[in-house]
Amino acid sequence: MENIFVEQLNKLRRKQRLSQNDLAQKLYVSRQSVSKWELGETEPDITKLINLAEIFGVSLDYLLAGVSTKRDLLLKVTDLHKSFAYPVLRKVNLTIATRDRIALLGSNGAGKSTLIKIITQLLQPDSGKVELFYDPKTDLSIMPQENVLIDTLRVSEQLQLEAAIDQVYDEWKIDALLEKFNLKQQAKLAIKKLSGGQKRRLLLLLTLIKPSKFFIFDEPTAGMDLKTIDFFWQQLDHINSTVLTTTHDFNQIDKYFSRVVLLKDGQIAQNVNVDEIHQHHQTIEQ
Repeated sequence: MENIFVEQLNKLRRKQRLSQNDLAQKLYVSRQSVSKWELGETEPDITKLINLAEIFGVSLDYLLAGVSTKRDLLLKVTDLHKSFAYPVLRKVNLTIATRDRIALLGSNGAGKSTLIKIITQLLQPDSGKVELFYDPKTDLSIMPQENVLIDTLRVSEQLQLEAAIDQVYDEWKIDALLEKFNLKQQAKLAIKKLSGGQKRRLLLLLTLIKPSKFFIFDEPTAGMDLKTIDFFWQQLDHINSTVLTTTHDFNQIDKYFSRVVLLKDGQIAQNVNVDEIHQHHQTIEQ
């Protein structure tokens, strides 16, 4: 393996703002292993190379040889307009590619939730075009801001229903997920008896139950307690698919996102890579 891989590994890790220890934890290897790869003393096996490409959101060709390849386009929004009593979205243009990790920012009323509803075909635009290059039935998972749980069902019943709809039902897997999301003791409890934080945790579980190309999280941490918020960011960190998240938590953007899209007065005011922001010695808030 030529020195180009060593250069790419160093560059991509720093671009993602990951320490050697952060990367090691994602790969389940020691920090010393990552250090030796970056010094060219040893080489990762093919499985670890594939994992590295997924973590960095690049092709193997680019990781190994610096050869750029056109990423698959996932979504294209062109000249989008939407009004209710007043204009909500105006001249919105946006493209999302495979493994993009986008933080969608904006004040309340900026149009974030409306844009997501149009992207997910829950709402029709007044004009403009939304082109999808994926199958929404199999490739899309959404965690909405609203509570869409069925309050009369038990936790286990809601989970079984979702797993059956998504064709991923596995009794052992469901039991393991309930344990992982700290909901095992509430499995037989009616959803209406859950706390607000427990409902948000269940909704997150339902969103992640199937593998998808595209995950959308609309204000995911709203109504969560601090422990559940930390748990959410940990789960997001292990998603290697495309992610679009609306959030007000500026402190997490550096670590979990590669691009920031700012909606202001119904228009995209900024659409910039996170590393470009720091190259200009600016903060996300600025």
